Order: sequence, then C-alpha cells, then structure tokens
Amino acid sequence: MSNLRRGFLKQLLAAGALPGFVSSPEIGRALGAVLDQDGAESAHHDLDEKALSFWSGFLSSDADPIIGDHGQRRGGGHPRPDDVQPVFLHYGSEGFRNAAELDTSKLVSAGDVMVSVNTSAVKVAEEDQQIFQKLQNAQIRVDVAQKTGIIPILEAMSYTIVAGMLSVEASNSTATKTKPAMKQPTVQSINVSSDAAWQKMQNIPLPDGEGRWALNLEAQKKDSLFAKVLQNVVKESGMFIPMLGLPGIAMSALNSFNVIYGALHSGTVPIIKGNPVRVFATQEAVQRTGAPGSVAGILLQSGTYILIPAKQQPPADQLKGLSVIQGRVVPPKTPVTDLDVAAADTLKNVTYVTFDVEVTPTTLFTGAKKSG
Repeated sequence: MSNLRRGFLKQLLAAGALPGFVSSPEIGRALGAVLDQDGAESAHHDLDEKALSFWSGFLSSDADPIIGDHGQRRGGGHPRPDDVQPVFLHYGSEGFRNAAELDTSKLVSAGDVMVSVNTSAVKVAEEDQQIFQKLQNAQIRVDVAQKTGIIPILEAMSYTIVAGMLSVEASNSTATKTKPAMKQPTVQSINVSSDAAWQKMQNIPLPDGEGRWALNLEAQKKDSLFAKVLQNVVKESGMFIPMLGLPGIAMSALNSFNVIYGALHSGTVPIIKGNPVRVFATQEAVQRTGAPGSVAGILLQSGTYILIPAKQQPPADQLKGLSVIQGRVVPPKTPVTDLDVAAADTLKNVTYVTFDVEVTPTTLFTGAKKSG
C-alpha cells in the first residue's frame, strides 16, 4: 500500500469518516496498528484495478437474474463457462424453485414490507476449498438496498455486512505442541446473534415492496488490509467471522465507501460475484414494472434462499430429492447432529450461501397497516 493511500485511510479513520467501518474498538485499534507498521509497504498489496473498478461501479447497474438449469439470463443471454454470478434459488413448501420464477400470487399484495435476511450457512465446494486453503483469506459481503427512501426527503438506504475468513496460517500460529493445527471446515454457520450491527439485517424496511440484493464471496491472493486486521483481532476459529456492518447507510455514502473497499482488495479470485439484482416483495411492485410475466428481478417471499454461482448450478432433477435443514442442503430426515457432514457430502462440487428470509407486510410512518 502506498504511503499516500495509507495516510489517506488513517486520516479518514481519525476523523470518524467511516461510520460503521469497524465493528469494535479493538478492530479500530488493530486497523491503526496495521497502518502504522514500519513494514507496511511490503506487507500490503498492490492496487487491484479490477476490484477497484467493480466496486466503484457496484451500484451503477442491476444484474439480470439467471434462470434455467443452464444459466440462461432473463434477457436471453448465456453466462460464460466461468460465470460466477449468483443464481437465486428458493426453498419452501414446493421444494427448490428459481426465485425469478416464483408464483407472484403468493407475494404480499401491496404496500411496504419489513424483510429479515439472516445469513444462515456457507458451504464451500471441494475445488473452492482448495482455493481458500491456498490463498489464505477470503471475504463474504451481503448487500440489501432499498429502491426508494421511506419518505421523499430521505435517501434510499443499504444494509451491508462483511465477514472475513481467518486464514489457516493465522489459526495455526496459535496452535501448541499439544493442540493440533486447525483445518478450515467446508460448512459453517454464520452466527450474528451477538453482533448488534448484523442484527439490523433482520429488520430491513423496503418501501413499496421493492429493493436490490447482492452477494459476493471471494478469495484473495495476498493478505488484504481486512485480513490483516482480522488476524490481529479475531481469536476464534472458523471459516467466516463477522467483522463489518453498515446497517442503514445512505446510498451516496455507500458509493463512497465502495471506492475505499475496492482499493483494499488484493489479487481477487471471485467465487460468487455480482452486481445487485432487483427484488420484488409485493404483487403491486411486480405490476408496476409493466412486464409482470418477465420481470427482470427475483421475487421475495418467506423461506430459505440458496445462492449458487452460475457455473456450479446443479440441474433441477438433482435437487428434487433434497431438503434444506438449518441452512444445509441435505437428504431428507438427516439428523441434526449429522448436518455438517451430510452437507459436505451433498452437492460436493457446489459452493452456496443460504439465507433465512421472512417478509412481513407493514406501513412505514403513514396510514393503517396493509394486509398481505
């Protein structure tokens, strides 16, 4: 990292210009320590131009949802063989269905909604696990944004969270002769119950029932600044540890943050990568598009969402005999004690992230509660 960029970040941190950038005072102190290291010039990474370009323009366009077993986009195009854009699947009473093709009649009828988007579990394919083990660190980022503000004078807001992976090397550095070296699990819950910022992902207001949703999961070839901070602070083992929360940040502020976020990346290897996809949580929101039969977005209703990179999407027939239990895609009736092992052995070549979603009709500030 150049002296100029390091100094710029230190000034932002000192001025409190990054609200929510750190999730605790300990991370703030660690960030300052990392930036002050004498060897920072060699320890940090060079600017990743591709990552900077992606995150700088992250909010500028919407991604078309992917439908069908072969990754066809709603607009008719097909992804490249290496396409890592997420496919949004929904699991409910009808089994697995593409979230862009759900029954609109089962959505809340009209008005505003309150949405809970709770990251449940991450399952990593064998091939991707090798990438994580080799490259040492990774990050997962979730963005859920409003389309419009709650009232006209308010800017639309985004609810953004980031978790980092504690590297195998960092984990093993704490091992003793009597304590074996740690190995990263291929399946892990992301428990955010103790993190106040992440809890706000369970109460996201979507005025008029419309918003945007994105998931990005990536490995990095070198230790990023986030990874350095994480290794100084996080003492527990596991694949992904919550480290950053920006709940209810104005879209203009998020745009500014994204430039900094992109600048802190290093040699990115994307596993799941995509711009936000439009989400519609009410029938009225779908009708407003003028093309309800081919809406360019996904439908949001209560249930479990499974996000899978397009190149790894399993055929529908392969999913028919499977269930989702505690965020794991497993055979039906799998005992709770065997869930992680069963999930690791099911869809071995598929990486996915699951979310427990609940959609509730509400009224934001005015009028009586609307029925759904």
